Amino acid sequence: MERNPYTLATVFNHLRSHAEPFVLRDNGQPPEWSDEALHRTLYERQSELYALLALAGGVQTVQRERVLFQLLRASRVGLDDNVRRTLDRVTRILLESLGADRVLRVFLAVRRERANHKHARKAILRYILNHPQFEDLLGSRRPAVADSLEHAIGKNVARACAKWLAEGERSRQTYVRRNLLRFARDPARVESLFPTLYRGGVRSLATGAYQQTHRDRAEPLDREPERPKTVTATNRGDIAATLVHLYRGGSSPELERAVDAYVEAAARPLPYFEGKVAVVLDGSTSTRGYGEREYCTIAQSVAFQRVLQRRCDRLEVFPVGGSGTLPQPQGPSDLATATIAAIESQPDLVAIVSDGYENTYPGDLARVTATFAQLGIQTPVVFCHSKFSPNDDLSLRRNAPNLPQFEFWHQEDFEGVLVALFSFVEGEKGERTIHNFLLKKLEIVEQWLDRPLEKAA
Repeated sequence: MERNPYTLATVFNHLRSHAEPFVLRDNGQPPEWSDEALHRTLYERQSELYALLALAGGVQTVQRERVLFQLLRASRVGLDDNVRRTLDRVTRILLESLGADRVLRVFLAVRRERANHKHARKAILRYILNHPQFEDLLGSRRPAVADSLEHAIGKNVARACAKWLAEGERSRQTYVRRNLLRFARDPARVESLFPTLYRGGVRSLATGAYQQTHRDRAEPLDREPERPKTVTATNRGDIAATLVHLYRGGSSPELERAVDAYVEAAARPLPYFEGKVAVVLDGSTSTRGYGEREYCTIAQSVAFQRVLQRRCDRLEVFPVGGSGTLPQPQGPSDLATATIAAIESQPDLVAIVSDGYENTYPGDLARVTATFAQLGIQTPVVFCHSKFSPNDDLSLRRNAPNLPQFEFWHQEDFEGVLVALFSFVEGEKGERTIHNFLLKKLEIVEQWLDRPLEKAA
């Protein structure tokens, strides 16, 4: 049976790494984008999940631009009403969060493709007519705005509306309202400005402010959590900081209760997987560290394991070296043997959580995992690097380069790693996990965008 080339893991990697520009040349031709087949195929197969993927953390802006174009150019015939509503909601977020120049490029690309679906026409009209910097947009990008509007309502209709508004033709009000003004939240503003679309001297309205309006709206998608400039044992997240205190100071009921509370709070907003995960937890001697790093790596690994345990139906730990609820670093790093045991437990996914050092038969993990496919074992195995800081050098710590590699050093990294991990589970379980998580994120972003303006600062 031929494997699906467009797995969730492959798609996520592409959306986060492929930064080739979405090109629209001045030759009247459709846009140039080498990954057009991927976007078209994903939309045709699972249009709702495809749209939601644009909201995932780390997705390249140029990929969100492509998703917006695909959502506008594609037909929605045959789609469920709930799916259509989701596509509209994602379209709204992309329109508000992408820069106006990118949005106008998408509108022009839709025009070049001669795609004039009802949802695309509405999106174009509502975006332009209700833009916070409508005047500046007209003055700075008049040709693009005119071409976009004429594509949405027709050249003759657009010019007739501009002519009758300029002349104050009262008898044509019904026509203008039906074709133009009903899409505007402030019809009076559009009535006064729309005629300038076909007048000379419109550039006097240009200030360049239109280019800044999206930045505040992009914050929920692109905002990076504030990270410490100087990394210490206690500023890499509350869970790891408290675990370090436990490692260094011994058992404490108060600290253990604090860890549980921090784990619960950190896990609550993360994706939930309805399946079994096997974790190979490296607690060998090397994870202890030394100096200011002492116990930091093992603490962050345990923090990740405990959060993951809250976000899946079943989790089984296969310790390497130290074992127990709070494993004490000891012994060699025999990752290969533990990984074989994890595979034999028949999980949906194996996550190897390690500092990357393998001092028992170096290279054994790579050789062992390379044979899994030959034996017909399809269970995904993913390597998760536990680090002290974002600047840790992993060049000598990638003992299994044949495996997918992810890194975390701070508690805020857990979301991205979990989403990536669960994307490797092919089929309904993995897709449902990502779909449900991104639907919740869609609600969160919408609530942020709809917040009262006085609270927006």
